[in-house]
Amino acid sequence: MKRLTTCRFICFNPSVLPVVKCRWNGRRVLLLLLISLGVTTLYAQEQQEQQPAIPAEIGVQQSEKAPLLSGIAVGADIVGFIMKVVGSKFANMEVNARLNILDKYFPVAELGIGDCHREGAETGNTFSTTSPYMRFGIDYNFNKKHNGNRLFGIFRYGFSSFTYDIGNDNFTDPVYGNSVALQLNSQKATAQWLEFGVGVETKLWSIVRLGWSMRYKSRISMKSPDEGTPYFIPGFGKNDSNGWGGTVNLIFDVGKTTKKTKSKVKSNKVAADK
Repeated sequence: MKRLTTCRFICFNPSVLPVVKCRWNGRRVLLLLLISLGVTTLYAQEQQEQQPAIPAEIGVQQSEKAPLLSGIAVGADIVGFIMKVVGSKFANMEVNARLNILDKYFPVAELGIGDCHREGAETGNTFSTTSPYMRFGIDYNFNKKHNGNRLFGIFRYGFSSFTYDIGNDNFTDPVYGNSVALQLNSQKATAQWLEFGVGVETKLWSIVRLGWSMRYKSRISMKSPDEGTPYFIPGFGKNDSNGWGGTVNLIFDVGKTTKKTKSKVKSNKVAADK
């Protein structure tokens, strides 16, 4: 049996003053004490939060900063390879490598092969080339937060020295008007261009990232034989003074984009108001 404690106290009433017996249970007393302590603690914390903090005279402030070399990455434009697999008439298949400097500047090198096999609907001329190209440039990350997402401004210089074939079994001679076989093989040409654009990039999992870009291309030089102008420039696209292009890159990024730095902060002591 539980031991009970008997106590007597006087309850005041305007009419009577009876003596009442009451019995206290030990568990109930402990519960009441715990509740009282909890209420007291919450009240003390509330009063402390309302008072101004008293900082140390010399404190240490931590901040995140990207290291100088924040990483390296390699990737590939998956669109070009998909276009080749599905039998597209032209495709630029490329891989790329880049450095990450301060998580802000990204020097980039892009190397690829341009492939085009096309027959003109009006003239019947066939054009064919499979040649390399390269681009060099830099991406600038506008996102100041090191959260894995990046918004890029893009600049590229592109160059290609390529060979191509032009043929037509029923070519109409522009002078004599008769049909002859035309076959121009291993024609050589060079082209240079600039690219300006924007891109976004996000982290998928661990070191795997996915990026998209849209670019405006401007041709700055073109050298080719007078006998036949190339229809397609590897890495640039259709041979014109300007054009548009885009990429969808699957990227493998290895690096550390942030590091914690400590700096001493000196502040005056602030007295709490009474």
